[in-house]
Formats: sequence, structure tokens, C-alpha cells
Amino acid sequence: MKTIIVNSYRIDPHKKIEPYIEMVQKFSSFRVVADVELFTYVPSIIDYDAIILSGSADLISRGAYSKIYLEFLRYNTIPCLGICYGQQMLVKAFGGNVFAGLKQIEGMETIRIIKPDPLFKDLPPEFHALENHIEHVDLSSLPPAGFELLANSPSCEVEAIKHIQHCLYGVQFHPERSGILGETIFRNFFDIVREK
Repeated sequence: MKTIIVNSYRIDPHKKIEPYIEMVQKFSSFRVVADVELFTYVPSIIDYDAIILSGSADLISRGAYSKIYLEFLRYNTIPCLGICYGQQMLVKAFGGNVFAGLKQIEGMETIRIIKPDPLFKDLPPEFHALENHIEHVDLSSLPPAGFELLANSPSCEVEAIKHIQHCLYGVQFHPERSGILGETIFRNFFDIVREK
């Protein structure tokens, strides 16, 4: 198994990507690539089995995203898990909307699974995971963009999504910083990839 970890952090990117690396290396070999450099790796990307899209402090609603990154996501055929900003970029790439909330959401949140999926295998219907975001995916834009809702929370209508045609998943919370629970989600994602 080979995975690309797409790093969208601009400030202290090497430190911020470490929790993703710690999770991914339990299940796969990996390479870290900055989102703005993705097209440099396109010729060799077909050698990879999975892609993890990191979070970021960038605000999509303020235009802080790479158009090259969006283009890559739109045409990518490799199984993908987008986390926080990564989920938002997935939805935007397929024509969905991302908006800024009224305040920063930080700390542990109760995530409610509303549609069972292999991504949540061995997890209870409600669980706690770390949140750190101000932007949200617009729930009403999911169906036109080809995504279905898998989970929500009291603070966020869209906590987890899945594309209806492609192996593309997104979570608004941060499994890479949510301990054993997060490790279970990573394991489940890589199990899904192996079964493809």
C-alpha cells in the first residue's frame, strides 16, 4: 500500500503534518506532497493506492485555495480521505459550497453517524472526536456535488461524507488527533481501499 499525504498547511507545515504521518505509517508507506505541487507528481501518482488530504488554516470562503489543487481533485480517480479543509476542498472541487461559520469550533465534539458505512466499522453510533474549524460544508450543496451525508454533530451539519460514485470520503473532524478512535477510522479507510 502506497499513500500520498497532501499537505495544505502553510505555517509550520512539517510539524502540522506529523499526526497524519503517524497515523498513515501504521497502514501504508507514504509520501508527503504540498497541495500546490500536486501536478508535479501526476505522472507517478498512478503508482499510489490512496490519498489523504490534510486540514489547513486557509479559508476557502475567502479564496484561500489552489486552483491547481481543485483541478487535481476533480479528475482524481484514486481513493481519497479528506480531513477538515481536505473535506471542504473535495466538495468544492465537485461544485459544492463552503461557508464561514460565526465562530471557531474547537475541542471535542459528539459525532453522530446517520448513515452506516464501512468507514465507521467498530465505532458506536455516537463518538467524540477533535474539531478545529471555522468553515463548514453547505449541507444543501452535497447532493448536486454527488456526495451523501454520513455523520453530523451539534455544531456542524456535515461531519462526514461519501461520494456516491467514487471512493472519496471526507470528515470535518480530525481523526489524526483523536487517538484510538481516529486510528480506527484510518484503518477502516485503508481496508476500504484494499477491497477496491
